[in-house]
Amino acid sequence: MFGMLLGMRLYQRHARETEAERLFESGAYAAALTLYEELEDEDAAALCRQRLREADYAEAERLVKAGDYQGAEALLNPLGNYRESAALLRDCAFLRAGALAAAGEAEQARELYLSLGDYPGCAEALKELVPALYARAMALAKAGELERATALWTECGDYQDSAKLLKRAGQYRTRQADAYRMKVSDRTRRLENPYYKRAYRTEEAYILLPEEPNAETRFFLYFPGGRNEELYTEFLYYYMANPAPNTLAVFLRRNDLPDMAGCCAKGFRILDEAAADCGLFVDSVLAAGSSLGAYPALQAPLIAKRDFGIEIPCVLSLDAGNQWSEAALVPTDAQCRELARLGTQLYLFQPTWVDTDYEPVARMVNAGCWVMLAGCLHNDHEQITYDVFELGIVDWALGTREDPCPGDIYSFRRLGK
Repeated sequence: MFGMLLGMRLYQRHARETEAERLFESGAYAAALTLYEELEDEDAAALCRQRLREADYAEAERLVKAGDYQGAEALLNPLGNYRESAALLRDCAFLRAGALAAAGEAEQARELYLSLGDYPGCAEALKELVPALYARAMALAKAGELERATALWTECGDYQDSAKLLKRAGQYRTRQADAYRMKVSDRTRRLENPYYKRAYRTEEAYILLPEEPNAETRFFLYFPGGRNEELYTEFLYYYMANPAPNTLAVFLRRNDLPDMAGCCAKGFRILDEAAADCGLFVDSVLAAGSSLGAYPALQAPLIAKRDFGIEIPCVLSLDAGNQWSEAALVPTDAQCRELARLGTQLYLFQPTWVDTDYEPVARMVNAGCWVMLAGCLHNDHEQITYDVFELGIVDWALGTREDPCPGDIYSFRRLGK
């Protein structure tokens, strides 16, 4: 019985050895390794492990060439210092970073490039990544993720408006962290009215907050008419009766004439404060002004870009005061050229006969500004503003302005030199 049992065990071992050899010869090294470990044949097991490393390394090289960098990394990581595994892993990380950058994943690409230290090409790749990081930072800021946006704008250095945006983001974070500040939406500031639930009044402005602020919220800044006189609130109520959806609107109470730059700076400061309280970030603004308020509205794109890194793609001039005869207020030749360089679209809502016969209008057009005359059927001075607010022109202007303009009381004519 003992001899029979011993013989059976010897036979079974021989059978497992034969099977292990067959598996090894066929390239099934993992299965062979399992048998050799059971047989405690360390030499054969070591050879299996060697062949498995060789196979994984060869497969990793193939995956790198095929662009499957994550698959290659999964095979290379367990290999440790085998052959050129460490170098191939760095190659994978660099190539994967490039693929992420091409796919619009700038943040992830940046993290990979930074992790590679002095790997050849990383410094150049990070510089090429700056425009994408800049755009990503703005998207994060608009979504309320200011800490991540700040890190990316810091990385962007002196690229475009990074320094200005970084400064503003810091001010936003300081304001949001101050638990003792009075918010724009403090209940003591609420403006009682039958139209708009989230309307507030401060000493400087009327502020209309969106119902549900989000990354798609838009921004509108209005400059009142008169010579530094109090806002004519009938205009405000006309707007509140038909407000632009999902828009944070600031109606300044005075235009501070002749200090147009100071008035613009005040408007952007109030927009920033209101946006910070709502978890938003101001990137692009529609500016409009009635009568003498049209002049600071025309200055707004210059101040916004120069001092705040804010874009103003469109300005609505609502029957500029005194038919453009305010020599000290109209844009200078240099300012007109800068407006043209910025590409701001200027919509002049006014009587149809007010065009390039008026020297300031001709000055803007001849400087290369994009100027559209919106001739108004109802050409009464105040009615022009009433109609713009009542018909929802602000909502239209906040969009692409490619759709038909609301109402049928305007005749649009692009002014040429």
